[in-house]
Amino acid sequence: MQKEILKIIKQGEGEQVEFKENFGDKTIETLTAFANYRGGRILLGVNDKRKITGIKLGRESIQKIVNEIKQKTDYKIIPEIEAFTADNKTIIVLSISEYPSKPLSFKGKYYKRIKNSNHLMTVDEVVNEYLKVRNKSWDMFLAEDAVLSDLDFNKVQNLIKRINKTRETKIEKDPLSFLKKFDLIHGEKITNAAQLLFSKKTLFFTEIQIGLFETDTVIKKSITIKDDLLSEVDKIMDFIMAHITKEYIITGKPERDERWQYPLSAVREFVVNAIIHRDYRKGVHSQFKIFRDKLVLWNIGKLPSGLTIQDLYDGKEKSTPRNLKIAEIFKEAGLIEKYGSGVKRAVEEIVEYGLPKPKISDMASGIDIEIFGKQEHVKDTVKDTVKDTVKDTVKLSKNEEKIIKLMKKNPSITANSLSKILKINLRNTKNNIANLKKANIVKRIGADRGGHWEVIS
Repeated sequence: MQKEILKIIKQGEGEQVEFKENFGDKTIETLTAFANYRGGRILLGVNDKRKITGIKLGRESIQKIVNEIKQKTDYKIIPEIEAFTADNKTIIVLSISEYPSKPLSFKGKYYKRIKNSNHLMTVDEVVNEYLKVRNKSWDMFLAEDAVLSDLDFNKVQNLIKRINKTRETKIEKDPLSFLKKFDLIHGEKITNAAQLLFSKKTLFFTEIQIGLFETDTVIKKSITIKDDLLSEVDKIMDFIMAHITKEYIITGKPERDERWQYPLSAVREFVVNAIIHRDYRKGVHSQFKIFRDKLVLWNIGKLPSGLTIQDLYDGKEKSTPRNLKIAEIFKEAGLIEKYGSGVKRAVEEIVEYGLPKPKISDMASGIDIEIFGKQEHVKDTVKDTVKDTVKDTVKLSKNEEKIIKLMKKNPSITANSLSKILKINLRNTKNNIANLKKANIVKRIGADRGGHWEVIS
């Protein structure tokens, strides 16, 4: 053990090691920070320059240290204490493990260890640590001033139908039984999760602002969504799909293949993650932005302690979802597969789609996600030429492009009129029309006489 201590002194202070020349309040503060994180050791009788200064050890010194630590800490933590001799001087080693019941306080204040220093925990961090240790989250607690009659039972019934579509063992169709089964209600009282998922009323703290942006400051269109969480997923996706581009790939099959600007399943994964992990206690709305060449999703709620951005990319989410009950219901509804790997799978899908790796960053007390599109897929949504829509998949002749424009301008135009306007013979005009019909770009509605042209793409 003595060799190990000398090796620790040589390595210096760190996240789980601190040196103190004497015992005092700072020692107890550090022990508390260690207990709230990953545990650690304090070496008394060693200064911060790694020099062994020694500490005087009387007959009752160790017992006095133990008593003082117990008196000044909540939960009355008791470290392991050992004394060693090095260079004819005494070193006391205080060792503490991470405590299962957290957080612990010193003189009413809560500390955590970050790198080689102690940091005062915020109120949010204290609450989150308390809930995490007790395997509970905010959404599992009862909602203030909310009762069973505040819920829309049709929404519950619709969710039951959705779950039963893919479930081998069907769940009861009675909404009340469903709410009880998933611990969403307690008598006439309802949980925060039940309120967020099934409320009759509009809830301001579910607000999401989503918009189409020309630049960071120029907004072309925006809407505010205040709905139950399951409905919000669909409404967000509808808005995104209405304002990103879609290409039609002509493969020779009767049906055309569609290629969206972004893989929709990956985008949905990020949207669902934002809703599940949002910190609804803050009352701050989420912000989703659609630009010509990227999507930006910002959501309030910082990463849990010990989890990094790289962990998200690597699929190493060590923590449980911020809202455990909401995540459970989303999983039952088939919106998430399993906890912890969604972000990694979405990133991989986007990269496999041929797009750049999304950028995830910690910003303004929340998580910001940028999903980038290929520049060549970007088009002005005001343009409506087929050339833009099927670029890189179908090559159109100049005459075919002109025919499409003329058909759009005058759907009743005849092949004869097209021939005269284009100044090409009737046979070539009909061949061009046949090519467009074969490619499923235009089709004839009705008879030759009295009918009209419809431009599909």
